[in-house]
Amino acid sequence: MAHLFTLHEATDKYVKIQKKTQEIDIIVELSTEYRPELHPDTTSDFLDHAVETLAWGMCMSIGVQVTMGKWRSTHTLCEDVAITIGAGLKRLYYDRLEKVGVNIVGRGDATLDEAVSSVMVGVEGRRNCFIHVHDGCTGALTEDVEDLHTQDMYSFFEGFFQGMPATCHLDLIHGRDPHHCWETACHALGEALREAMAPNPWRLGSRNPYYAEEGIADASL
Repeated sequence: MAHLFTLHEATDKYVKIQKKTQEIDIIVELSTEYRPELHPDTTSDFLDHAVETLAWGMCMSIGVQVTMGKWRSTHTLCEDVAITIGAGLKRLYYDRLEKVGVNIVGRGDATLDEAVSSVMVGVEGRRNCFIHVHDGCTGALTEDVEDLHTQDMYSFFEGFFQGMPATCHLDLIHGRDPHHCWETACHALGEALREAMAPNPWRLGSRNPYYAEEGIADASL
């Protein structure tokens, strides 16, 4: 049977995971420790920036190495990089959930100059991503953001929550500059995930009243 991911290494502080298809080969490393040698090299400058911003909000180190196939699709790049990061984070999250308990729910807010974004995350095994663009956030409605299409950033967020079984509500509230809009979105996502993964001994997976002994179920399994 074919496997979507190859897990090369996994501890309670570090994960190395790979997603390889005919279109793209992605290796992601995640660490809860500060490791400056881990950095994104995705072939897109703005996607690198988005991943770095996410890592800053999460207070985690993220390394990404990408090799593209014959046909370069920025949609595939953004979606699959995010799927792989989400899948790696899932491993760290569930390990922490079972051993020490976690908050499960998190909220993050971020601002940069005129831009403001807010994210709510609930890690309950459901894969959902709802993106709400407010009237005051015209920068999120442009066709492009730096070297990506704006739709690629939608794919990044939606892909992340394909890999990480959680529900996300992203509110792009204010902003004229598309760079600022999506940078604050990634920062807010990182803050929300950091809060959701914060230790909470009351909420061990085995104590969850909705899933009983199963803990927090992953709806994909």
